[in-house]
Amino acid sequence: MNRARGLLSAIISACALSLAIPNEILPFGSSLIGLVALIPLYLALVESPSWAWAGLLGGTMTMLVHLLSSFWLANFKEFAIFTLGASSLAYFLIGIVIGWMCRLTARYPAPARPFAFAAYWMLWEFGKSSGFLAYPWGTLVMTSRGLGPLIQIADITGTWGISFLIALISASFAEILRSTTRSTASRRIAIRPIVPSLALAFALVAAASVYGAYQLAKPRAADRSIALVLVQQNGNSWEGNGTQRMIQTSQRLTREAIERAGRKPDLVVWSESVLSYPYVQNREYYRLFPRQDPFAAFLAETGVPLLAGSAVLVDPANRGYSNSVVLIGPDGEQLDWYAKIQLVCFAEYMPFTEYEWVRKTFDTLVGFSSGWVPGTELKTLAVRNAAGDEVRFAAPICFEDAFSALCARLHNAGSDLMINLTNDSWSLTKSAEYQHFTVASFRAIELRTPLVRSTNGGYTTVIDPLGRVTHELPLFTEASVFADVPLYPRTTTVYARFGDWFPSVFALLLVVEFLLARRWRVRPALPTA
Repeated sequence: MNRARGLLSAIISACALSLAIPNEILPFGSSLIGLVALIPLYLALVESPSWAWAGLLGGTMTMLVHLLSSFWLANFKEFAIFTLGASSLAYFLIGIVIGWMCRLTARYPAPARPFAFAAYWMLWEFGKSSGFLAYPWGTLVMTSRGLGPLIQIADITGTWGISFLIALISASFAEILRSTTRSTASRRIAIRPIVPSLALAFALVAAASVYGAYQLAKPRAADRSIALVLVQQNGNSWEGNGTQRMIQTSQRLTREAIERAGRKPDLVVWSESVLSYPYVQNREYYRLFPRQDPFAAFLAETGVPLLAGSAVLVDPANRGYSNSVVLIGPDGEQLDWYAKIQLVCFAEYMPFTEYEWVRKTFDTLVGFSSGWVPGTELKTLAVRNAAGDEVRFAAPICFEDAFSALCARLHNAGSDLMINLTNDSWSLTKSAEYQHFTVASFRAIELRTPLVRSTNGGYTTVIDPLGRVTHELPLFTEASVFADVPLYPRTTTVYARFGDWFPSVFALLLVVEFLLARRWRVRPALPTA
């Protein structure tokens, strides 16, 4: 494949993957496009004339996917220089390495190439979703919600097994194309070696689908329930003097939901950041304001606990606050709280600020170098339902519900469900809201536990243990919903118990293969310029 066609192929793959991910044209993306999105890139990398060109193709692909699917990061005000600008450059540089990795698949014999490519791509998505710079967006998994039973394997492999299968499907189709575009005589010779790998790929997809069908058909009996009021006040926490308006709107919507249901809930859930002033340090403010409808009086009136986002002072000596959710009783006392552990790098905190030159750089570029103090404790919060049963829940904050391993650790702390509080309205786009929902929805499947998302602008939902939406509110509207959420006997799935074992096994196999099993490779297979 010549250079021009190779570059065009990488661009086509980037556009296809971005269109398969939830976007402004297709709000929930397209699973069908996702299954074939990597075909042009695979062909370009396997037939790349040089390492340098493969790196350029990989960098172009990863940068374009980031720009096209996460363009809304530009709306993060003064942070956009980092959230979109610097991150795009970083993805281009990282993509060079990804291009090199995927070009290695040309060294493998034909039957092994699709599996090697799928492994490399899955490990790339695992890598970009891990660590303090993690950003689990722009992935194949985000295209897969329409694949029905196939995605149910997440409770075994995590989302990494889904990424592997989708990449494998693209790579297998690409190998078929490579074989069928040859002359009739050579076509038979070319396609014969890949028949076993195609059969194995089909068998893996079929096995995953059968397992998923079993999970979907399996009876699940709830042993308890919890009644929640979810409030979407559609406010912007960055607005000046917006705190009172958000509280007033949230109180009004809460009352409306209770009035519609004709009964009290077990817990009222507001969104992240709605209590803009740290609650404990500003009790007097919340006792008196909003003037027309004071917050403290509202709590006493409803008579039920409230879960809401607020800062918590964790380092008084340095005035260090954590981005947290607080559980407040009807009497106004803070009953418990959880501090966000996985912070948004360059937005919620600045890395390496222990070095003076780093602090000065950030101060010059964005005017500050401090941020939230990360939480350290994996914990659950507790309320009682109408029957008097204790219900424990984990409360990952905002994009924490996009991280499989973190949510698994929170779940293993003893939660009966997960309640996520999110503030995404700053994105100003539907695609950002649906993308976050799509990423988060897999936590319900991985852990076989209900996931509740209460957001300030959307997408507020209740998701059952099979990943299905049972309650929802429309985007960017003031709305509330009274949701009776069934609770199931607590289980520990394979993923919850063993975490990211799937990518770890593949990483180990690739290391072993590189070090010990080189003899079965076809060494001269790499094309030369």
